[in-house]
Amino acid sequence: MELLAPDVTLWTDGGGKVRATMLRPVQGRTKVARHIANVARQRSLEEVEIRHRTVNGDPSAVLFADDAPFAVMVLDLDGDQVSNIYAVTNPEKLPKDEQPGG
Repeated sequence: MELLAPDVTLWTDGGGKVRATMLRPVQGRTKVARHIANVARQRSLEEVEIRHRTVNGDPSAVLFADDAPFAVMVLDLDGDQVSNIYAVTNPEKLPKDEQPGG
């Protein structure tokens, strides 16, 4: 929780294809953490691989399941805290050629 700024905002983009996305941004440390935890519960941690990348110059995490990316989370940092999270889960916007472990 300390990594999230008190006024952190989570923006999601599922392109209408992913149920876990929100139509409006989620604001506040507790609400953002709760949303991420709820989405994480939908998948077993054993089947998810997280690869750290830089996306458009920002620190990011690419999440893989079944050898394919299912989400990209781009983080805006304000000092040592995350001020914004942009989660892209729309399959049409995710890289198709990246492999886990690569």
